[in-house]
Amino acid sequence: MIAFKTQHQAALVLLAVLLQGVFMESNQLHLLLMASGGAITVAVIHFLFMGMCRTPWESVILLQRIIVTAFKTFVQFAIRRCTIKFPNWSLRFELLHSMISVCTESFGERMATQKHAQWIRAQSDVVGSILGWFSCCQLNRSLEAVHFNGLEHVWLHNKQRRQNKAKRLVVLYMHGGGFAVLSPRLYISLGAVLASTIEKELSKLTTEGLNVDLLLGNYRKAPEYCFPTQPEDAVTLYENYLLKHENLSPSQIILAGDSAGGGLVMSILLRLRESHPENLPLAAMLISPAVDLSGDEPDAPGCFLARGMCKAFSSAYHPSYADPSKWEDASSAQCDLHGLPPVFLQTGKLDYIFQHGARLAAKAKSDGVTNWEIDVHEDMPHVFSIFPTFVLPYAQVGVQNLATFAAKHFLTARSN
Repeated sequence: MIAFKTQHQAALVLLAVLLQGVFMESNQLHLLLMASGGAITVAVIHFLFMGMCRTPWESVILLQRIIVTAFKTFVQFAIRRCTIKFPNWSLRFELLHSMISVCTESFGERMATQKHAQWIRAQSDVVGSILGWFSCCQLNRSLEAVHFNGLEHVWLHNKQRRQNKAKRLVVLYMHGGGFAVLSPRLYISLGAVLASTIEKELSKLTTEGLNVDLLLGNYRKAPEYCFPTQPEDAVTLYENYLLKHENLSPSQIILAGDSAGGGLVMSILLRLRESHPENLPLAAMLISPAVDLSGDEPDAPGCFLARGMCKAFSSAYHPSYADPSKWEDASSAQCDLHGLPPVFLQTGKLDYIFQHGARLAAKAKSDGVTNWEIDVHEDMPHVFSIFPTFVLPYAQVGVQNLATFAAKHFLTARSN
């Protein structure tokens, strides 16, 4: 036993021992908090990227790639003396485009698998609802969710809509996402902008005070459901809901869709032409439509779509896509296109699937079609019109062109 000469000395030794214990416990607590914080951070990162990544480690790697890519984009912007990559792009869009490209090139093909596709649908549903609420407030639109054919669809109405149904005009919008991912709610902002812009165009041409309602249509997704489920759902929504339930005339309806949704719009037109030509809508608008299963697209470094991802989506949507004899209207660029209503086809030359639209337009021309309008934009990638204008201001040009076409045909139909 150690003997202390004074009580003071004993107290000092005891205090030193206590402080050492406290210090050791403090270090352990600090390490524990750091470990917990790191684990939570990794969990959050994985939560955000579960639509593509299988493990937390993959999510961390993907985030690292995104950060590096964003840094490189800033460096390249500086090297170019603060000029944007393409004349009609913005720095925000260049950053977003580069980050999306990293994701699609790294793990994009996984988005076509059931687990990942379902996760992305859920995420896009939440994000779209939040962003859409702000857009609806800004553009005086009300949102109404309806359930039909076991699916949720979303109406966007003018809050000051008139009760006269004869003055009601409708755009049925089929959303894109490789026939597998995304939710109609992700398109609330675009739908509100498009409907509002069409109304503004109509107000320049007439004093009737016409309302434009936009319905964001839904359909069962791949890989759980494959072709022809998606076009069947789209036709059912158009005929049984809009024409019968809503008691609308085909002359009051314009179809619209982007990417895979554009492909579904073409399927609706082709199927109606064969079964009920009297039910064909007034017109249709296609934004970067996915209408060709040939799968021979050239590389497009200016577009965020990745070859592996697109092939995975095609395979999930149409299991027999390697057999042209079974394509049917899933590949409308190879179909007979006569006898359809006016079509507005919008695409960008940087789009990975630019040739889809080009082949569709060429096929329409060879079939003797003369009522189509082709809207090609030189330095724009896939579905550029659907991006918010605060990210890509030029998107408003695309929306304006769509609205001008729609307003013209709505007004022509009312005057006949």
